[in-house]
Amino acid sequence: MSVASSNGRGQFDWSCVVGSLVMRPEDYVDDAPILGLRPSQTFLYGSVRDAEGNIWTPMRRLLAGDGGHEKLLLQTNDDSDAMHVNRAGKHSASSFGVVRSVVDGVVRLDSDPAAQGQPFSISASTDTFRWVEEGVFELHGVAVKPGLHWHLPDAANGMYYASQIFEVEGQILGREVRGFIPMDQLFMDGVIYQDDIFIGEQAELVWYTWATRYLDGSFEGGHFMLGHRRLGFAVVYDEHGSVFTSTDMGGEVTLDGDGPWPTHIDLMAGDQHWEFLPDPRGRMVDLMPIPNPQIEGRWRRHGDTREPAHWFAWGEIASVHGTSRRVVAS
Repeated sequence: MSVASSNGRGQFDWSCVVGSLVMRPEDYVDDAPILGLRPSQTFLYGSVRDAEGNIWTPMRRLLAGDGGHEKLLLQTNDDSDAMHVNRAGKHSASSFGVVRSVVDGVVRLDSDPAAQGQPFSISASTDTFRWVEEGVFELHGVAVKPGLHWHLPDAANGMYYASQIFEVEGQILGREVRGFIPMDQLFMDGVIYQDDIFIGEQAELVWYTWATRYLDGSFEGGHFMLGHRRLGFAVVYDEHGSVFTSTDMGGEVTLDGDGPWPTHIDLMAGDQHWEFLPDPRGRMVDLMPIPNPQIEGRWRRHGDTREPAHWFAWGEIASVHGTSRRVVAS
């Protein structure tokens, strides 16, 4: 069915361009615009699990320029049936005054030496990664290449997003952990969830970054987006670096009936069928109320029987915008 366009110049019905890239250390300190979009934020986030299966999700967001005033956000479901903010992050240094540098092929993001609180240090090369929040955790690992990126071209609300996923291990508050941490960059005019179409124009339904290492050594990871009109894409890669992309998306979110949380997500990307299995203890309840509830879990190909070794799937649904795609502009 063809629909008369309601787009103006520079608008493409929220359609996206997706692909893979080589992330370079100097990219994280380059403040030049990309595709006419200014640097907005650098994100470090992800999920690791300890030997008892408890989830720990650290996140640090650094604004372009002065770094902003946010501190470490650490959540865990240790001793709980849901994810809660751990007090350890309260004592961390804020990102304000972050010192950015590249030396010998390694980018460093360090807390201001004069900042109050426990310092942080983040370093990454094209191959390696280390993130230390003093007194809280130390994580280190390797890049699972390639990097991935996507672009939402829009005259008023364009976005460009670049991501590199690292497979990490280490310790959090004395617990040995293993999982994945992406190090991502966002370019846009403003700040995500304040100046974007996802929340501002109620465009978003599902947005996830995820990765799974299986017991047989195989790997799959990537980014999923599903929204209204033509907003949506899949960019998925495997242990060989083979990349699959599609903007031919469909799907359905099934809610638990008692609130905004999903019990299942079905996603079609071209001829591939994917499903999200929420972790029973993965609901990030302390972040509520927000229009896009965050929940951890695992993505897999529909019916895939491979056993996972470690995994992460940090993302969100926005059921206040609906549970399935609306193609016609409202």
